[in-house]
Amino acid sequence: MAGYWWECEGCAERFEFPEVTGAASMGSFVSDKLMPSDWDQSLLAPICGKCRRATLRVTYEFPREDKLILRVIHIVWLQYDDYVPIMWETHLKDSPTERCFDFKYQRGRNPWGLNKAAVLSRQDLHTLFERYRQKTGVNDFP
Repeated sequence: MAGYWWECEGCAERFEFPEVTGAASMGSFVSDKLMPSDWDQSLLAPICGKCRRATLRVTYEFPREDKLILRVIHIVWLQYDDYVPIMWETHLKDSPTERCFDFKYQRGRNPWGLNKAAVLSRQDLHTLFERYRQKTGVNDFP
Protein backbone atom coordinates (compact mmCIF):
# COMPACT_ATOMS: atom_id res chain seq x y z
CA MET A 1 0.00 0.00 0.00
CA ALA A 2 1.81 3.11 -1.22
CA GLY A 3 1.76 6.63 0.21
CA TYR A 4 -0.52 7.12 3.19
CA TRP A 5 -2.94 4.68 4.76
CA TRP A 6 -4.96 4.29 7.95
CA GLU A 7 -3.72 1.69 10.41
CA CYS A 8 -5.25 0.48 13.67
CA GLU A 9 -3.11 1.00 16.75
CA GLY A 10 -4.66 -2.14 18.25
CA CYS A 11 -5.14 -4.86 15.63
CA ALA A 12 -2.77 -3.33 13.00
CA GLU A 13 -5.40 -3.67 10.25
CA ARG A 14 -4.76 -1.34 7.28
CA PHE A 15 -7.43 0.65 5.50
CA GLU A 16 -7.47 2.82 2.37
CA PHE A 17 -8.58 6.45 2.72
CA PRO A 18 -12.04 6.03 1.10
CA GLU A 19 -12.90 3.23 3.56
CA VAL A 20 -12.32 5.47 6.57
CA THR A 21 -13.06 9.03 5.47
CA GLY A 22 -14.76 8.91 2.10
CA ALA A 23 -11.83 10.99 0.79
CA ALA A 24 -9.86 9.41 -2.07
CA SER A 25 -6.40 10.18 -0.66
CA MET A 26 -4.43 12.07 1.98
CA GLY A 27 -4.47 15.19 -0.21
CA SER A 28 -8.26 14.97 -0.57
CA PHE A 29 -8.63 14.34 3.16
CA VAL A 30 -6.68 17.54 3.89
CA SER A 31 -8.68 19.59 1.35
CA ASP A 32 -12.13 18.09 1.84
CA LYS A 33 -12.23 17.15 5.51
CA LEU A 34 -9.54 18.81 7.63
CA MET A 35 -9.61 22.31 6.11
CA PRO A 36 -13.42 22.72 6.15
CA SER A 37 -13.54 21.45 9.76
CA ASP A 38 -10.96 24.04 10.90
CA TRP A 39 -8.55 21.11 11.28
CA ASP A 40 -10.66 19.17 13.78
CA GLN A 41 -8.12 16.89 15.45
CA SER A 42 -10.75 14.23 16.23
CA LEU A 43 -10.87 13.44 12.48
CA LEU A 44 -7.33 12.07 12.88
CA ALA A 45 -8.39 9.39 15.38
CA PRO A 46 -11.45 7.40 14.25
CA ILE A 47 -12.25 4.05 15.87
CA CYS A 48 -11.20 0.93 13.96
CA GLY A 49 -14.01 -0.64 11.95
CA LYS A 50 -12.57 -4.13 12.45
CA CYS A 51 -11.72 -4.46 16.15
CA ARG A 52 -14.01 -1.54 17.20
CA ARG A 53 -11.88 -0.72 20.23
CA ALA A 54 -8.68 0.99 19.05
CA THR A 55 -7.85 4.16 17.17
CA LEU A 56 -6.93 4.38 13.52
CA ARG A 57 -4.01 6.65 12.61
CA VAL A 58 -2.78 7.99 9.30
CA THR A 59 0.41 6.02 8.72
CA TYR A 60 3.19 6.53 6.17
CA GLU A 61 6.78 5.71 5.29
CA PHE A 62 9.29 8.46 5.91
CA PRO A 63 11.93 8.29 3.19
CA ARG A 64 15.35 7.60 4.64
CA GLU A 65 17.98 5.01 3.83
CA ASP A 66 16.23 2.83 6.41
CA LYS A 67 12.59 3.78 5.99
CA LEU A 68 10.71 4.78 9.11
CA ILE A 69 7.01 4.04 9.54
CA LEU A 70 5.29 7.00 11.22
CA ARG A 71 1.79 7.48 12.60
CA VAL A 72 0.14 10.89 12.71
CA ILE A 73 -1.04 12.24 16.07
CA HIS A 74 -1.85 15.87 15.21
CA ILE A 75 -1.80 18.11 12.15
CA VAL A 76 -1.80 21.92 12.29
CA TRP A 77 -1.43 24.44 9.48
CA LEU A 78 -0.88 27.96 8.24
CA GLN A 79 -3.04 29.35 5.44
CA TYR A 80 -1.52 31.58 2.75
CA ASP A 81 -3.95 31.74 -0.17
CA ASP A 82 -3.45 28.36 -1.84
CA TYR A 83 -0.14 27.54 -0.06
CA VAL A 84 -0.70 25.66 3.21
CA PRO A 85 2.37 24.76 5.30
CA ILE A 86 1.49 21.88 7.60
CA MET A 87 3.15 20.57 10.77
CA TRP A 88 2.53 16.92 11.59
CA GLU A 89 3.17 15.54 15.05
CA THR A 90 3.99 11.87 14.57
CA HIS A 91 5.45 8.94 16.39
CA LEU A 92 7.40 5.96 15.22
CA LYS A 93 5.01 3.07 14.70
CA ASP A 94 7.09 0.85 16.97
CA SER A 95 7.80 3.57 19.55
CA PRO A 96 4.67 5.60 20.43
CA THR A 97 6.46 7.68 23.07
CA GLU A 98 9.09 8.96 20.63
CA ARG A 99 7.39 11.99 19.07
CA CYS A 100 8.63 13.73 15.91
CA PHE A 101 7.51 16.74 13.88
CA ASP A 102 7.32 16.55 10.08
CA PHE A 103 6.81 19.75 8.05
CA LYS A 104 5.02 19.48 4.70
CA TYR A 105 2.78 21.65 2.56
CA GLN A 106 -0.15 21.48 0.21
CA ARG A 107 -0.80 23.88 -2.65
CA GLY A 108 -4.50 24.11 -3.43
CA ARG A 109 -5.76 20.59 -4.03
CA ASN A 110 -2.38 19.41 -5.30
CA PRO A 111 -0.88 16.93 -2.80
CA TRP A 112 2.63 17.04 -4.34
CA GLY A 113 3.99 19.00 -1.34
CA LEU A 114 2.92 16.22 1.05
CA ASN A 115 6.04 14.44 -0.17
CA LYS A 116 8.28 17.51 0.16
CA ALA A 117 9.65 19.53 3.05
CA ALA A 118 8.13 22.92 3.80
CA VAL A 119 10.45 25.90 4.21
CA LEU A 120 9.28 28.06 7.10
CA SER A 121 10.31 31.37 8.55
CA ARG A 122 10.99 31.76 12.25
CA GLN A 123 7.61 33.52 12.57
CA ASP A 124 5.86 30.69 10.70
CA LEU A 125 7.36 28.16 13.14
CA HIS A 126 6.26 30.26 16.10
CA THR A 127 2.73 30.54 14.68
CA LEU A 128 2.56 26.80 13.94
CA PHE A 129 3.54 25.91 17.51
CA GLU A 130 1.03 28.43 18.89
CA ARG A 131 -1.69 26.85 16.74
CA TYR A 132 -0.51 23.42 17.89
CA ARG A 133 -0.94 24.48 21.53
CA GLN A 134 -4.43 25.84 20.77
CA LYS A 135 -5.61 22.78 18.83
CA THR A 136 -4.10 20.09 21.07
CA GLY A 137 -3.87 21.61 24.55
CA VAL A 138 -0.23 20.46 24.73
CA ASN A 139 1.94 23.11 26.39
CA ASP A 140 4.99 21.22 27.63
CA PHE A 141 7.59 22.53 25.19
CA PRO A 142 8.92 25.97 24.19
